[in-house]
Amino acid sequence: MHSSEIICGLDIGGSEIRAVISNASQSILGFGQAATKGFSKSVVSNLAQLSDSIEASVMKAEEMAKVRVRKVITNVSGVHIRTFASRGSVHISDRPSEITKEDIKRCIESAKVIAMSLDREAVHLVPVRYFIDDKMEINDPLGLFGSKLDVDLNIITSLVTVLQNITKAVNLAGYEVDELVVSGAGAGLSVFEEGELQSGAVLIDAGKEITEASIFVDGRILDTFSFPFGGDDLTQILQDNLKILFDEAEEIKVKYGLVARDLSRIEDSQVRHKNGVITRSEIANLLLPKTEAALEEIYKKIEPFLKTKKSLPHISVVGGVAKMDGFIETVEGVFKAPVSMGSFKSQDKIGDITFTCALGLMKYGAKKSAYLKTGSNLAEPANFIGRIISRAKSIASDYF
Repeated sequence: MHSSEIICGLDIGGSEIRAVISNASQSILGFGQAATKGFSKSVVSNLAQLSDSIEASVMKAEEMAKVRVRKVITNVSGVHIRTFASRGSVHISDRPSEITKEDIKRCIESAKVIAMSLDREAVHLVPVRYFIDDKMEINDPLGLFGSKLDVDLNIITSLVTVLQNITKAVNLAGYEVDELVVSGAGAGLSVFEEGELQSGAVLIDAGKEITEASIFVDGRILDTFSFPFGGDDLTQILQDNLKILFDEAEEIKVKYGLVARDLSRIEDSQVRHKNGVITRSEIANLLLPKTEAALEEIYKKIEPFLKTKKSLPHISVVGGVAKMDGFIETVEGVFKAPVSMGSFKSQDKIGDITFTCALGLMKYGAKKSAYLKTGSNLAEPANFIGRIISRAKSIASDYF
């Protein structure tokens, strides 16, 4: 199999690094994972340790797939991710002319020229809406006629140092970064159907150290937010209150979950630990306030988007915390809307939902490969991800 037909999605997470390898037609060939080392709060803390973890993860996937990976599509996330809104405008012609791809590119480029600190780099340029001749609001101006084109653009950015350090860690592991994609964009591609991404969707990824909320509409990511809340925070609460080791607190959290305060549906049994006993309702009373407070902060960020929708968007949750008993019910209580556990679409080889992001990154890579081969015969994958700027080697590239 030619190396260009091998696609690898690499999810660098807080607890595990996961890799998924497929061919260009998205048939999964192999997958693997390894414990994360040298990476904390979405920032590289030890290059050598992180590169070793990356190599271990990809090598497991390579052994299953019986192929050698050269390039990877990997992710960037964390509370350092920031989105800036900007407006761009270009003159097309004095008389209405057909709007070309080059016109759209110039318009996006004009919006990109905003005051942004030198320590930041655009990862995705996401057109929110276009305007033709200051009147017509449209989603896609290509091929339409007009004299002037405007765009409202969301610029999703990362700290340059974070991008550079992730790239270097991957390089040290023996691989090349083909694209850097925000985690929420990758995860959304594996959880939601195209119709859901078009009509509106919200993905909440509650992980070990951070929780990310991503908004999708018109088939692409609109915005993404990160919050300093994760499974470790809940474990720490149990450790501090029960005066037990972190590992024992983690075991109690995972085993008994985040049950609702209304325990009518379960038996309020006692849980023994090193220093005594605690009931399930007492565990809930310890964990729920922190969880609800975090979810209320998330809701504040996505509420403006929810208010613009005539119908409720699809809301799904993924990540390690999402698997805790009662988490979905807690999200529904705060959001006052139906919430579902995110699941893969037509994927029978991988059953673990924690592979969500790696699988989505692989899917994006496969779509990109197919687009580059056939050009206009397929929808451009960047329409979903957003106009990708940052590539590993130079932290700069075209977005068409």
